[in-house]
Amino acid sequence: MDTTILTRIGMTNNEIKVYLLLLEMGTVPAGEIIKKSELHRTCVYDVLERLLEKGLISYVITSNVKYFKAIDPHQFLSYIDQKTDELKDYRKEIQTIIPELENRRKLSKEEQEATIFKGKRGIKSIFEDIIRQKKTLHVYGATGKFKEIFPIYYFHFHNRRTKARINIKMIYIEGVRKQRREREVKLFEARYIPDEHITPATTLIYGDKVIIIVWGDQPVATQIRSEKVAQSYMVNFNLLWNMAKKK
Repeated sequence: MDTTILTRIGMTNNEIKVYLLLLEMGTVPAGEIIKKSELHRTCVYDVLERLLEKGLISYVITSNVKYFKAIDPHQFLSYIDQKTDELKDYRKEIQTIIPELENRRKLSKEEQEATIFKGKRGIKSIFEDIIRQKKTLHVYGATGKFKEIFPIYYFHFHNRRTKARINIKMIYIEGVRKQRREREVKLFEARYIPDEHITPATTLIYGDKVIIIVWGDQPVATQIRSEKVAQSYMVNFNLLWNMAKKK
């Protein structure tokens, strides 16, 4: 049984182990769980307490002894609903303190600043910033990797970008032309350069930021915040744009 989804909703490996044991063993005292799980006594009691808090197990007391049992697996749906409600509340609370957090945030006093983003979450944070900044996005060195790595988020991002009225000018390699990406999204203009000009990185320019993304299973991006650097990269972009073929 693949238990990956259980870890993704916030269960630890020990919680999963004890819960699955209880499903198999029925109603049992903690001592039997300790023997069967081969976990330390203190660890088992901690796990049982957490599972009780999550509403995934229950217990009855017989002759002053607690007997634990797993709740119907459908309870996971109620658990997810509860977590969803909690996240909505957290979102509301976070929104109230964002202005204060922004005021405390200290950007570099220098005219330029570099930041490294790693992994898919890091890359997503860049595209979320593009939505917030609402600046025209210029891209070159594009090979279609964004959609390949983020097949669902790709359309989610472009739908939100369209609602925010953010335009994109994209320079692809010829190999992507047949995919006709300009038909998939709006406020999008594409041009193409020969495949021999392919690079291992994709460059994004918006506002005073330049992003260089090296794609892979764990993509890495370098962000440069500098008005002068952004202007310099725009010179390169415009040169390629004028040389590139239209659709």
